[in-house]
Amino acid sequence: MNRHRPLRSLAILALLPLLGVVFWLTAVVASSIPSLLVVDVNVHGLTLATYAGDSAQRVAPLSLRVLDDANQDALKPAMPTPTPGRSVATPKPAASLSPTSTPRPVPSPLPTPSSPLPLPTPSATPGWATIAGQVIDSQTRLPIAGAAVSVNPGGQAALTDINGNFSLSVSPGTSTVTAKATGYGSASQTVTVNGGQKTNVVFRLASVTAFGSLSGSVTDSLSKAPIVGATVSLSDGMVRVTDVNGNFSFAIVLSGSYTLTISAVGYVTQSQVVTVKTGHATSVQISLART
Repeated sequence: MNRHRPLRSLAILALLPLLGVVFWLTAVVASSIPSLLVVDVNVHGLTLATYAGDSAQRVAPLSLRVLDDANQDALKPAMPTPTPGRSVATPKPAASLSPTSTPRPVPSPLPTPSSPLPLPTPSATPGWATIAGQVIDSQTRLPIAGAAVSVNPGGQAALTDINGNFSLSVSPGTSTVTAKATGYGSASQTVTVNGGQKTNVVFRLASVTAFGSLSGSVTDSLSKAPIVGATVSLSDGMVRVTDVNGNFSFAIVLSGSYTLTISAVGYVTQSQVVTVKTGHATSVQISLART
């Protein structure tokens, strides 16, 4: 048994050069063949295929995702290949030194109407009327300055100027106008005016310091009996009627000369001039004749 072991060893050693020659020949033959061995990869696994000659083996089709990735890799610029085991730091955007303020919205102005809005037309009102005139002394006919003239209703009032003139704006209609002055009696007039109209009036005021009185009686010229109900008028407009005794009286009469007129039913009307003096009582006796 031990005698056969050295023989086996010598046989193996003798085969080694022969195996080397076989491998060498195989390599020479393989290098002369223009065939190409490639590794075919598909989604189902790995296969070997040759493209030499008319090989009947066909490469399995590639996945569409693999083709898209290959196209994208071909379009991308060359990037440095990261070293295995070392992560590549992704560059961060540089931080801004100062914060950017967000602008606040600016309110837009309200639209202005191109044309003004129409205003309501006021309704027409009646125009004002005017009452104007003069205040004078009843005896001297001189103007009275500073006389107060008022209107009722309405309450408008004015003072006369140096010439005794006045002017008042009043509402259209009928008004009572009163004039009075210091040292004089008052006088009133009723005036009717229309809108836009001007009316002139004259006031003759009597001085309170130039008054007298006038009184008398009226009798029948034949029987001397008193005449009851006779009318006695002064030329300034004052009128009296005789009483049962035929008497009449004007308690306050401005000094001056007047025409006294007496009339009665069944008698002839008679007129005569009388003079009234300041502070004096003037008395007259009048006899009427029958008709």
